[in-house]
Amino acid sequence: MSEPVELINKDAIGAAIGRIPSGVFIITAKRGEQKIGMMGSWVAQAGFEPPCVSVAVHPDREIYGAILESGAFSVNVLSNENMNLMKAFSRYSPDQFNEIEHEETQYGIALKEAVAVIHCKLKCKCETADHHLLIGEVLDGAYLNHEAAPMVHLRKSGFNY
Repeated sequence: MSEPVELINKDAIGAAIGRIPSGVFIITAKRGEQKIGMMGSWVAQAGFEPPCVSVAVHPDREIYGAILESGAFSVNVLSNENMNLMKAFSRYSPDQFNEIEHEETQYGIALKEAVAVIHCKLKCKCETADHHLLIGEVLDGAYLNHEAAPMVHLRKSGFNY
């Protein structure tokens, strides 16, 4: 990786990057019988044929190793009504799924209250910066709650959550 460039106007750059809209998602994976979930916002469609999505995950996160080991992950799309899911998955806990209605499928873990779920097979990993980009080929998915609209999230600065 090349040396970082000194930013001329970090505040202006941060404000501009923070205006890139994203959704709010719960990424789920399994490591053996262990279920792991994490709240994330850096998810995007990454291909049509085959359908793919990308997820940015810090390599220190518990879920990162689980995705690499299992070769699979699920993306649960949240709405503004899913604050309980945001709270449950804002930090890793071994019991984070205990109070959450979910379904384990052959491809991953779907949260029943989510707007939609997308199940992926890990296709490749790109070590971009402090977060690594994981590209998943979509194997299955469902539009779970037709009345709910996906949440749109903006940040004050592109340099922090």
